[in-house]
Amino acid sequence: MDELKTEITTILTQYLNEDAMSYEVMSVFSERAMLAFKEYRNYPSSWGDEAILADMNKHKSCIADLALYDCIQQGVEFQSMHIESGLYRMWNNKGNIYTNHRVVPFVTI
Repeated sequence: MDELKTEITTILTQYLNEDAMSYEVMSVFSERAMLAFKEYRNYPSSWGDEAILADMNKHKSCIADLALYDCIQQGVEFQSMHIESGLYRMWNNKGNIYTNHRVVPFVTI
């Protein structure tokens, strides 16, 4: 998992040109995105760590987008609308990231 976290952090660092935040802060966003992805996927208890890691690597771009979403929103967490000096901002639902990457949770009946 540490290797995946490093890869996601490197993607963020390159995308944001490392001026925006330190590598350590981006590492926190990567870790949070991985935990959110794992929780969303709701992996079956029969899956081992190796299978989960393989699935997460398969969806690395989704996890990177989740980390980027949180990174970009730093300081404006949970804001649904912002108007200031004629600038209007409204955030997309974070769930759209999963949809755009065609990631669905596992369900049990």
